[in-house]
Amino acid sequence: MKRLLTRGKTSGRSDDTNETVIHQRFSVYRSETAPIADHYKKLKKFQTIKGEGSVEEIFDSLCQTIDKRMKNFA
Repeated sequence: MKRLLTRGKTSGRSDDTNETVIHQRFSVYRSETAPIADHYKKLKKFQTIKGEGSVEEIFDSLCQTIDKRMKNFA
């Protein structure tokens, strides 16, 4: 919560300045996203990606992870 509220002060994201909105996002994550992640974890097709940093840094991490996994299928 603290990290998102701090990000809201500098990012221009109005949804990160409201605790009620943030709590709702966490609730949706727990009810809708987490079960899907658990499903793919069981299939060993889940990879955690650090979601902090610049858009470019996160994109690079995604690309590296995808490239690494694709080499395993080649």
